[in-house]
Amino acid sequence: MYQKTNSEIENKIQKILEGNYEISVLGTNGKDNFPFLSKIIPMYKNKKLYILISDLSEHTKNININHKVSLYFSLKELNKTKSNNPRLTINGIVKKNVFKKDDKEFIDLLSSYAKIESGSKMWGMFTDFNFYTIDPHRALYVEGFGKAYQKSYKNDKWDN
Repeated sequence: MYQKTNSEIENKIQKILEGNYEISVLGTNGKDNFPFLSKIIPMYKNKKLYILISDLSEHTKNININHKVSLYFSLKELNKTKSNNPRLTINGIVKKNVFKKDDKEFIDLLSSYAKIESGSKMWGMFTDFNFYTIDPHRALYVEGFGKAYQKSYKNDKWDN
């Protein structure tokens, strides 16, 4: 059904993870078992994908119940047929990183995150905001009609 990824496709996936996309959406398993979607700003750093989210938000409450998530990346639409534009879906397991706000690693992550989401320098210091890491299980990259590529990750690591 899907083609296996090759080095060219894996380079395209890498560029998307590094920020070459228009919109990204987090999918969690929500209330009454319905999917719940949230706009999210992921950050790929040191071969890890991070999200900075509030523990008070609905998507985080869903994550606390079910750690399986999807991340959807929409790329710039170049084709007039909207459904024939590139996109990437990552399925994985999300884990909370436990840092104190003055930990060197937290400060380093927040500094990097502020480069892609400027307001985070302030709200990232709120006690309810924490970094979560997404360990990949599967990637599905659709380049257009008849061009769908799938990659499974061994041991849920980005570098294999």
